[in-house]
Amino acid sequence: MMPGTHESNRSPTRVLIALGVPLLRMGVAAALETAEDCRVVGTTAGPDEIIPAVERLRPDIVILDTDYHRADTELIPRITGAHPVCRVLVLVNHSDEECVIRSLLSRPDAPRLSPDALDHLNECCLLALRSSARGCAPKVGEPERLVHAIRTVMAGEIAAGPWLDAIMLSSSGERRFSSAGSDRISARELDVITLVAKGLENKEIAEYLGIREQTVKNHLGRVMRKLDLRNRQELAIYAVKQHLVHPG
Repeated sequence: MMPGTHESNRSPTRVLIALGVPLLRMGVAAALETAEDCRVVGTTAGPDEIIPAVERLRPDIVILDTDYHRADTELIPRITGAHPVCRVLVLVNHSDEECVIRSLLSRPDAPRLSPDALDHLNECCLLALRSSARGCAPKVGEPERLVHAIRTVMAGEIAAGPWLDAIMLSSSGERRFSSAGSDRISARELDVITLVAKGLENKEIAEYLGIREQTVKNHLGRVMRKLDLRNRQELAIYAVKQHLVHPG
C-alpha cells in the first residue's frame, strides 16, 4: 500500500454528535467538517434522542456529553447494545492534569476524601472507560485534538490523552497497562477484562460484545500472557485493583 492510500480508500467515519449545549454541538460539527475522514451523520439535543438516533443512523462513533454519562452510567452500554460496532468518545469538562489527580486520589491507599470530593470524581475519564467508552477528549481544546481522538478510537485503541500512562503506573513498580510494544492492552481486551471481572462467562462475553466465543478465548489468552496472570480469578482481582470495576 502506497503512503496515504489508506485514508483515501477507507469510507469516512460516521459520527453522531450527542452534546447538550447547542453552541458546542455546532463547534464540534464545524471542526469535523475539516477532516476528510469524518462525516457527521446527525446530532441530538437531549439524552432521550441518543438511542433512537443510534438505531436509525448506525454511526461508527458517538461523541457523548460527559454530563449525560454522569446522569446515566448505563447510557454507554445501551448505546453499544443498540449498535454493537458503535464506539463512544466522551467529551469531558476538565483537563488531563485534573484527571491524573482525581484518579490517584481515588486509589485505596490515598488519603480519605470528603463525600463532596468523591462525588467530584465522577467527572474522571476512567469512569467513562469503565462503562466501555473508547476514550475521552476535552470539551475545550484544539479541533485537531478531537479529530486525533476519533482516529485513535477507530483504530481500535483508547484515546485518553497523555495522562493514561501516569494513571496506570504504580509507585511500587507493579506492572500495569503498557502503552507501547507487544504488552499494550487493546480496547477490546480491556472490554474482556472488565466483563470477566463482572463474572461473565466466555459465551456471555461473546454475546455481549457481538464476537465469537473463540475470539474471547483468544483475547483472554493474550491478556493472561501480557499481564503474567494464571487464571480468571487473578484477572478479576487485577481488574479491581486497577479500578476497572468496583468490588462486590
